[in-house]
Amino acid sequence: AAMWQLREQIATCAQTSGHVLVIGASGSGKELVAQAIHRMSARSQKGLVAENIAAMPASLAAALLFGNRRNFPNPGMEERAGLIGLAEGGTLFLDEIGDMTAEVQPVFLRVLERGGEYLRLGDEAHPRKANVRVIGATNHPERLRIELRRRFHHEIVVPDLQQRTEDIPLLVNHLLRLRAREHAGALKYFCGGAPRIDPRLVEQLLRHRYSTHVSEL
Repeated sequence: AAMWQLREQIATCAQTSGHVLVIGASGSGKELVAQAIHRMSARSQKGLVAENIAAMPASLAAALLFGNRRNFPNPGMEERAGLIGLAEGGTLFLDEIGDMTAEVQPVFLRVLERGGEYLRLGDEAHPRKANVRVIGATNHPERLRIELRRRFHHEIVVPDLQQRTEDIPLLVNHLLRLRAREHAGALKYFCGGAPRIDPRLVEQLLRHRYSTHVSEL
């Protein structure tokens, strides 16, 4: 039920143009949510540009986000469009946006406040305006500046496995099938072409609310 509700939220957000903040624990599938929103949106024919914003040094943030004109700041520098320029007409997915440094947050906030307007390094006299939808993902939404968080028109919370334990048997089945494609030894867990899962294992997983690697089954 939790995943069906998530699908409905994804479909609803995909039909809008507002920026989206995806919240969820590590490994819960936030990037898959972003990909689904982009794929179902009117921007699907354009690119989905993805970047881990937490790994972006504050000193390079402006150049990486906005790009630079040729020969700036140093002679011989290639002209770069920046992440925003690369995502023109499409979607910019910023993973771990909650870990964006305090120096970078206000820089990015100004872009959202001005409807996509930004200045490319070395070309400050000619403001550019990007037609970009931003999807941010984080497991620490409390770290975002309030002003920045408010610029996201929609928030989607991805349920973790503890909130959908009824999916664990389906996941175990799926993982065993994947394992069998890569390692013939996993076929010992199959019977009649289907994974053979002891009901006691499923009961234990549901009772203790945790998942198990296939190699440990």
